[in-house]
Amino acid sequence: MPKHRCQSRQFLFALLAAGLTGPAAVTYAQSMPADLNPQSGARLPYLTRQDFGEEGQRISSIFARGDGAATDPVSGPLAFAAYNIPVANALLDLHDGAVTEGTLDAHARELAILVACRETNYTLEWNGHVRAALNAGVDQKVIDIVKANQPLTGLSDQDAAVIRFGRELLGDRKMSSQTFAKAVEEFGDHGAMDLVAVMSTYAVSGFYAIAVDEHPPGAEMLMPVAH
Repeated sequence: MPKHRCQSRQFLFALLAAGLTGPAAVTYAQSMPADLNPQSGARLPYLTRQDFGEEGQRISSIFARGDGAATDPVSGPLAFAAYNIPVANALLDLHDGAVTEGTLDAHARELAILVACRETNYTLEWNGHVRAALNAGVDQKVIDIVKANQPLTGLSDQDAAVIRFGRELLGDRKMSSQTFAKAVEEFGDHGAMDLVAVMSTYAVSGFYAIAVDEHPPGAEMLMPVAH
């Protein structure tokens, strides 16, 4: 059997195991780029807990799937950063500092996460945080504006400030004095820097997803935004 057909069959088995069956699953399997691993949906395979060693147990305990057996593949946002365990641990510390110990409330934080995911086309965490953002009080209209990269008309000052901050930081790679001043006005000096921290931690994971061309199973992929 040709290699690409074997990979497609393996990937379909993975979809079946995950409960993703029917025409949508078959279409997704057929549309996968040829250089992607059928299990991870990326250019590299998932590592297992056995690959991690003692230094990586913190990561594997958080993101291991199934019954936690030693041979389980470790998926999740740091799956590919974990090819360098010290880097993955540092990113986990960055996440904890920015998200758990930062000054932003849940509404601003979740919106900042979505902006960072959108600017890096990070489908995995975008899908994971849409519900969290809604639960934190972010309106669906605001989420749609972020997803479609639409103008910020009709938004609250705070929501517009977060979105504009992220678009300039990650998209333009240059921030205007007005945008920074507005972030400080809305969130304070510490809050403005926490916007950088929150967006950075999710953007870095997004960069890994870009490099390995990660296609989460069954997900509608975010397309690049136009600036």
